[in-house]
Amino acid sequence: MNSFSNQLERWRQEPEVKRKRRAFLLAGTLTLILFVLWLGSFRLSATLRATPTESQAATVVEAEASPRVGIVDRIKAGWQTITQ
Repeated sequence: MNSFSNQLERWRQEPEVKRKRRAFLLAGTLTLILFVLWLGSFRLSATLRATPTESQAATVVEAEASPRVGIVDRIKAGWQTITQ
């Protein structure tokens, strides 16, 4: 098996077009991996933020159970669970 330095030397001896293509594909692959991880971080942070505590969940349940509560009050109660 070739060592990494031998492999690099072989790549340096290839035509410039092939080296540029390899560099472009490598950069694109790394960019795609970072982009997927970045998108996954949004889902993870949304999951962590949207997990209500018991008292926050009780506030939403009370707001939904009351017949006098309008849609605006329900939205406010839901927003409080997210921001707290």
